[in-house]
Amino acid sequence: MKALRYSYLLSVLSLLGMMILVIVWNGWLATEQSVPKSFEIAVFCIPLVLFLRGILNGKRAMHVALMVLAFFYFMAGISFVVTPVERAYGVAMTLLSLGMYLGGYYYAKNHDKLAQARLDAEEAKSE
Repeated sequence: MKALRYSYLLSVLSLLGMMILVIVWNGWLATEQSVPKSFEIAVFCIPLVLFLRGILNGKRAMHVALMVLAFFYFMAGISFVVTPVERAYGVAMTLLSLGMYLGGYYYAKNHDKLAQARLDAEEAKSE
């Protein structure tokens, strides 16, 4: 099913993109920071790393949980958008969090459709 594959790719690319964005921005591109770089990278990357294995393995529950996590990154992105120095970072974070949310939503939705179709096929086969 192509929709399942596309939503999976959206989730994976958004998750990896968010990790790369956080590391590159906070490691090299940020002009001024009020907290140490390593602390900010850890705070933003550790939750993403914890979800990475489940997302790469295509676990439906991890995609649903990623939707919840994406909400927090969306709020952080919006808070960065209002700061003129970090506006580009905030816009990128907001877009990637939307990608994580939509990818997780459509993956779960299409996964459920595929599972239901398999159950219907098994039921029709046994009758």
